[in-house]
Amino acid sequence: MKKKTLIILIVSIIAVVGLLTFVIYENLSLGKNGKLEYSEKMFACDDSSTVKRIFIADMAGNTVLLQRGEKGWQLEDSTPATPEMVNSLLATLMNLRVDRPVPAKQVQNMNRVMAASAIKVEVYEDAPAFTLFGHPFFVKEQKVKTIYIGPATQENTGNYAMLEGMEEKPCIIYLPGFRGIISPRFSALKQDWVSHQLLSTKPTRIQTLEVFDCHNNDQSFTIQKVDDRHYDLYNHEGAKVAQYDTARVFNLLAEFRDKKYQSISIGLDRDQKQNILQNNLFKVITLTDTQGQTIKLNCYFMDDSYDYYDNETGDKLTDIEHLYNQDRFYATLNDDKEKLYILQYFVFGRMVQTELSHLAR
Repeated sequence: MKKKTLIILIVSIIAVVGLLTFVIYENLSLGKNGKLEYSEKMFACDDSSTVKRIFIADMAGNTVLLQRGEKGWQLEDSTPATPEMVNSLLATLMNLRVDRPVPAKQVQNMNRVMAASAIKVEVYEDAPAFTLFGHPFFVKEQKVKTIYIGPATQENTGNYAMLEGMEEKPCIIYLPGFRGIISPRFSALKQDWVSHQLLSTKPTRIQTLEVFDCHNNDQSFTIQKVDDRHYDLYNHEGAKVAQYDTARVFNLLAEFRDKKYQSISIGLDRDQKQNILQNNLFKVITLTDTQGQTIKLNCYFMDDSYDYYDNETGDKLTDIEHLYNQDRFYATLNDDKEKLYILQYFVFGRMVQTELSHLAR
């Protein structure tokens, strides 16, 4: 009796182990270049919330690694990625659809084109090693999909693409409801993913705002918070201004809520940058929040690349209005002189052009 029970137990164990081995093998095969089947949604991700990393590389050697962290999406060096770009990318990965496969007679030629110019996109998700009876086991981050984005179609309504594991079936993919090419959404250039957020402070969190005018010190001023509804205004000598325009003060403080820079200067040589930092400073803005953290913005005129002349005399104009660019200027953040931001007056004009006389009554 005991011998029969032991045999049954051994057979049962062997059967269970065999079943588990089969299930695990099938799951791993499907997840890694295994039995992929052609379908309309084979390029798409099932759930963007499970996507943890996206690696993008082009044939020019450019690479980008986007990673989901506790504070949102970041680049490999922990630089925050712009949310709009990441959300657009995730939405694209969720909605990729196959329009049609490339005709068999064109497959060989298309594979050569893809090998020379395709953008490689690797998608990593939290995924189970295998699923048994509908339950995931050993969930961990792993590569679930590798897509090669090729050139645009002749009609510019989609792109040629290939899925790793189905190299013999390149396809034309598109986004439903979108008429255009999708490859720009898979940029391998890091600058396309970096957030341009420069300042982001709620007005109620501003404790002190100091604005120093380098060319006209009489117009410098300081705004000091008293409580959530009241502020004191001081002139350049530290004397309290008896009356000021409350609405204008609140409007100025609101300017610090959300400000983005246009770009970072990369075309200046060392001497040009040094000349700007030494000679073009026109405004220093220092903001201290209610937690004691300070942000300092040094603003520098941008030399204009054009000369201006008087229409009547023909003389070259040398006044400050025509010496400098009227659309953009440079700035450094917290005295970091290695990074020179390019800002637009259209965006930052009220912050850098407001004078004491505009606020005081």
